[in-house]
Amino acid sequence: MRNPDKKSRIKMERRDDLIQGTIRSIAAIGYNDATINTICEAAGLSRGLIGYYFKGKDELLIEAYRYLVAQANQDARQAVEAAGPDAMQRLLAATHMYFRRIKDEHEESLVTLACLGVAPWNAGMGELTRTLWRKYRSWIEKMIAEAAADRKLDLDARKASITYVQMGDGLWMGWLLDPEAYTLDEAEGILRDWLLDLLGEARSPSPAKPPEAETAE
Repeated sequence: MRNPDKKSRIKMERRDDLIQGTIRSIAAIGYNDATINTICEAAGLSRGLIGYYFKGKDELLIEAYRYLVAQANQDARQAVEAAGPDAMQRLLAATHMYFRRIKDEHEESLVTLACLGVAPWNAGMGELTRTLWRKYRSWIEKMIAEAAADRKLDLDARKASITYVQMGDGLWMGWLLDPEAYTLDEAEGILRDWLLDLLGEARSPSPAKPPEAETAE
């Protein structure tokens, strides 16, 4: 008699293998060139298995994107929880994790960028992006509102959260496209200083410039 728990576990493992294979395939050859064959090869699985776990390539790509965003969200929330109850410290922890993940998970970040690039023309990817980003902005908005209330500041937390998220996205995407333009430490410092200015806090010391930049000056 078959063990249903074992069967379910194997199914989840194969599904995860295909998602990881999708990420590795896109990272290696790009979104447009990733195919069922390259994904299955990267996953070490037979091509015929995809139809058992996913409706097709499009669904698999969307689920890989969902996985990447979920991982980033989990890391950010863990960092925020570890920072304690103070809203300002929680925002600074979220800001630090924003850029740490780009450095630690460079391959995954490139795949996320690739998925964002096709979202305007892919209905499923676009809908998922809007849903996830709205949740993220709402989370940041809540922390900004709490930090402002702690300091008795009257500010528009919604607009501030939009600015924070779009500035952060622009900085990490810009670095992936041109890593010689600035360092991730500098990118984090830009967003952190904007946040400190917004909430009337003293700025922290800026990270040192890379040796190349110092020499150029």
